Amino acid sequence: VAGRIIGFLALCLGMACAKPLLGNFDQAFQYIQEFTGFFTPGIVVIFLLGMFWRKTTASGALAAAIGSALASFILKMAWPSLPFIDRVGLVFLLCCAVAIGFSLHSPKRELRSGEAIRHRDVDYSTSGAFNFAASGVILILCCLYATWW
Repeated sequence: VAGRIIGFLALCLGMACAKPLLGNFDQAFQYIQEFTGFFTPGIVVIFLLGMFWRKTTASGALAAAIGSALASFILKMAWPSLPFIDRVGLVFLLCCAVAIGFSLHSPKRELRSGEAIRHRDVDYSTSGAFNFAASGVILILCCLYATWW
């Protein structure tokens, strides 16, 4: 019984909050994309630098995470006419710069053996067929983007 009551109250609260949260968006999906766009660039930077750049530090990752939300909010308020996807791209580049800057200027603590991925033990090479197919997909995407942008 308590679960049903709490579920009903949560449903009522969700209905009451939906309209103000959605604001002037036509769709809930648009709102969700806008919200996740504040955090996704920083998460992608943390993942990419953490996997592929040995000098990445925890302070660089934290700076990218916090910088993602801050830069997104500042750009949203200062430049509201900037399209969503362009803002995400700019924030990604800013977060890369911030994470690299913090990583280069902060001391890296020594890790105990087995605590981190050893980059030299991981083989990131791909086959020639994969590289050719990936180049084709990238070329097609560039053409589509250039055509409809």
